Amino acid sequence: MIQGPDALPPWWKGWRGIGVLALVVALIAGGTLWLLRPSDEDHRCAPGTPDLQWVGSGADRECVGLMDETAYPFAPQLKDITERIAAENRRVRDQEKKQSAGDGDTASYVKIALLTPLTESGTSALPIEEIRSSLEGAFTAQCRANACPALSESAATGLQGRTPQIQLVLASEGRNQTYWRATVDRLVALTDGLHPLVAVAGMGVGVPETQSAADELGKHGIPSIGAVLTATDIVSEHLFKVSPSNTDYAKALRRRLERLPAEQRRGYLVFDSRDDNFVRTMRKAYDDVFADFIDKRRVSYVGATGPRSEGVPRLFANAVRNICLTRTQLVFYAGRGRDLPDFVEALANRGQCGHDKPITIVTGSTGAVQQAQEVMKLLKDSDITIQEASATSSEDWIGGVGAPKDFPAFHQGFHDLKFSDQELADGYAIMHHDAVLTAALATRIVVNETSVNDPRAQDVFHQITNFHDASTVPAASGTLSFDDASRGWPHNKPVPIIQVPAGSGSPEPPYYTP
Repeated sequence: MIQGPDALPPWWKGWRGIGVLALVVALIAGGTLWLLRPSDEDHRCAPGTPDLQWVGSGADRECVGLMDETAYPFAPQLKDITERIAAENRRVRDQEKKQSAGDGDTASYVKIALLTPLTESGTSALPIEEIRSSLEGAFTAQCRANACPALSESAATGLQGRTPQIQLVLASEGRNQTYWRATVDRLVALTDGLHPLVAVAGMGVGVPETQSAADELGKHGIPSIGAVLTATDIVSEHLFKVSPSNTDYAKALRRRLERLPAEQRRGYLVFDSRDDNFVRTMRKAYDDVFADFIDKRRVSYVGATGPRSEGVPRLFANAVRNICLTRTQLVFYAGRGRDLPDFVEALANRGQCGHDKPITIVTGSTGAVQQAQEVMKLLKDSDITIQEASATSSEDWIGGVGAPKDFPAFHQGFHDLKFSDQELADGYAIMHHDAVLTAALATRIVVNETSVNDPRAQDVFHQITNFHDASTVPAASGTLSFDDASRGWPHNKPVPIIQVPAGSGSPEPPYYTP
């Protein structure tokens, strides 16, 4: 039917129709997107873990976020220790509820987070064994601070009072620390409330992501305490370390190597060329401390750890040829521990280019020689020795040789919790214990020696800067002190030298950080 000029158009014509159609399309699209978008529950790593989410896909898929009272294993090797940490967190919560109901004084508690990779791959800096021992050490510190029922009296920390108790929050930032920002944002959200987050320990390894995480935590007044951070260029206003710096490692090695005859001081520097704070500052420390040993003798390789490999990894052919050409017997290694076994294997073939002299590899690290255990027979057969400046020397300390004053109490607590001495070999348990203990001690002092009944992160930060003179940290790896001029590094930290294969005779007294 033909309509006249004044007839109304069909409903779907004109501006009203266009508006209705646009609304319908938007609703359909929105509904479709809602149907296609996985729910938050689908992203959870497990039921009841809203703060743990899956990220990535395929082989890169991993679980990141926060774990507190509901256990999540992250890897089969971590199942037991994550369950024990979650159980202790629940015990602390339940204890307060019981005492608040009239069965005693209120036992308040706060949260300390352990920010670290809790997943691994073949190219990540931390193997799962070091992650597990890190958690065991952190749990030992939590238990000692809380006077866990499993501990004997000889494992006591000597901390004043019994409150606040500690809940240990595990903060997974990804195997390469890629997801640090989302995890740190969740930690920042915990700083308010009745049981606030007061400090973050661990902090992973010396890579750019660690610097970014420390800076972001510092913006919110949260102190962070690195367990095995040694890179000298990772410095942030609220960041502390319980480990020596790479410069301290080099100085400790210098004291040992100065005894070499002149003809054996001709060293060669082999360094990882990637953008990695640890290896970059280790190289600089060698250049600064051993300029007369190294001169211009140096060669690079591309390390295999981390997400930023540029070139063929672990290609040591050039290094071996140059070492052969110069008949070098002393090699300064600035690389990650995971690359060290491959370097040893390459050096073991030096006879093919006419080098038949013994070789000593020197390095500064926590745990590198432990990773080299897999080539122990090759070290012996090819006359190669590794000397590592380290933050710990567990084998000697367990035997009572050169042990720091407070190591025996830690060792007893570690045993009380049914962990083996083998778990101490890489040093990660000791150093993560010390990082968490530092935070717990500072928190306890704030509460028990001031009028502050609800400690906050900024209070704990100020207390850590006052750990000196009459007030120090009774750490397992040494009696540590800090002040506002130390740039976060510990004073009085012993730096032992570990030799693999082990030499004869008693170890010499260690170098101490100034």
